Amino acid sequence: MSRPLAGRGGSSSRLSPRLSPRFTRGSLRGFTRGSSLGFTLIEVIVVIAVLSILASMAVPLAAKVIDQSRTEATRKQMEEIHKLIVGDPALGTAGYVGDMGRLPQGLAQLNNRIALPWPAQPNGSSPVVFRGVKLGWWGPYINSGFNLQAYQNDAWGTPYAYGNPVAGQFRAAGPDRTMNTADDIIYPPSQVVINGSLVVHPYLWNGTAYAPYQPADCPGMTMSFYYSSNGTQASDPKPAGPPPYTFIRHSGLHAVEATCTAPAATGRAVVLVPGNNQVTSLNLYLR
Repeated sequence: MSRPLAGRGGSSSRLSPRLSPRFTRGSLRGFTRGSSLGFTLIEVIVVIAVLSILASMAVPLAAKVIDQSRTEATRKQMEEIHKLIVGDPALGTAGYVGDMGRLPQGLAQLNNRIALPWPAQPNGSSPVVFRGVKLGWWGPYINSGFNLQAYQNDAWGTPYAYGNPVAGQFRAAGPDRTMNTADDIIYPPSQVVINGSLVVHPYLWNGTAYAPYQPADCPGMTMSFYYSSNGTQASDPKPAGPPPYTFIRHSGLHAVEATCTAPAATGRAVVLVPGNNQVTSLNLYLR
């Protein structure tokens, strides 16, 4: 049996193992002077070169995407402006053409009245409402926010060329900001025709029902088709001959009125006439 060793001061105790870091020669190899914990200069240069190549590839692609977005925005804006000029049959709106009876001389006329004093109407000063139809300048037609001229520029900030290539069309310079080049945007793609036709079929009340009108039924019948002539009220009389009666005028909302004296009967209607030489029919009932 082993005997306890004598400690200092004559007392005996069991010696505790000495606490020391468990480092060995092999574990210190990672901290030797010849080791490297970072990138070398060559590696840094290679990384920078790769990033530069990627950036040079990404910048043209980003510019192309931006130009495509601006092209789509410009086309959309041109389409909306065109609808405000000639009206939108899907919404039943007449636009500038319906109010004034002509195309604007420039896009600025959509938000700026250019003629003062305005021509007087038969029943008052312009603009007026006659038989439910607006006559004269009823702008501004475009809600352009704080900048009243912003709508006259494309998405690149270049002014549109209105009436280019022909009346009613307008051109955007496109990404190169230069007119009459390959990337120009033109809207609408075809020539604008503001006139359309209205074919009126009159029906006269005979005491029991409406019957198709014949000149012998009311020899003195008068009929007027109202339209806007440069913002001033004008009218076309009934064409000679038997019905139906055809009127050819600018697109927009139009009032039609017919009157018989013997027998006494009157008929009125408001109809939307589309442009582009389209034809609309109206059954007008007199009673």
